[in-house]
Amino acid sequence: MEIGAILFDVDETLYDRERAQRLVLERLPAALPELFGHVDFDTLWQAWQLSDRQTSDHKYTVADIHTSRNVRSAAFLRALGLSEDDTEVVTDFYLKTYPTVSAPISGAAEVVTACARRLPVGVVSNSYPDVQYGKLETLGLRHHFHCIVLSEEYGGPRKPAAEIFLRGCELLGVPPAATLYVGDSFANDVIGARRAGLIPCWYNPQGQQVPVGEMAAAFQLTEMPQLLELL
Repeated sequence: MEIGAILFDVDETLYDRERAQRLVLERLPAALPELFGHVDFDTLWQAWQLSDRQTSDHKYTVADIHTSRNVRSAAFLRALGLSEDDTEVVTDFYLKTYPTVSAPISGAAEVVTACARRLPVGVVSNSYPDVQYGKLETLGLRHHFHCIVLSEEYGGPRKPAAEIFLRGCELLGVPPAATLYVGDSFANDVIGARRAGLIPCWYNPQGQQVPVGEMAAAFQLTEMPQLLELL
């Protein structure tokens, strides 16, 4: 199996989303002391996780990230028993801060840099460009990518739809059968890439089991540097 190009997911593959969100919350009391100066971190984090679960279906259902994030911010404030009148304030803080925190997946930057020396590399991600480009800049990786295909920018369906993977292959100029796709979500990344004809590589640091009835990925990584052993 010859690999001619590599496409990467971003969140939880190159960028540690959970750690980034914790770092953002650590800054919240100092940034907005009148709202959160009296709230301890554990309480903030529990409310944040609850708001994430409650609004998971709202993501990408509106035209812009600000409106979408307002849904999450309002849920966060409700979970803390605070007024939703401050929704915009929380959203503005989050959108300004989140893409700037340094939260790389261990070894990811080094791996992408090494891969880019050998093969064309790109990104295919379900996300808004407003934050995703900021993450890639913060990681110091954006300049390595020959293409960046983001669901809310390129105009087609999101992962696991085949179209978004195939758009990445088209921009790299490499056929799907020779393109490795690396991602952490079995449902979106492994199944989506396989159905699109790419070579699925599952980044699975927690050692999750393959869902019943599903085929395993062509490759599986528990640590990102293992990817270099495949090349």
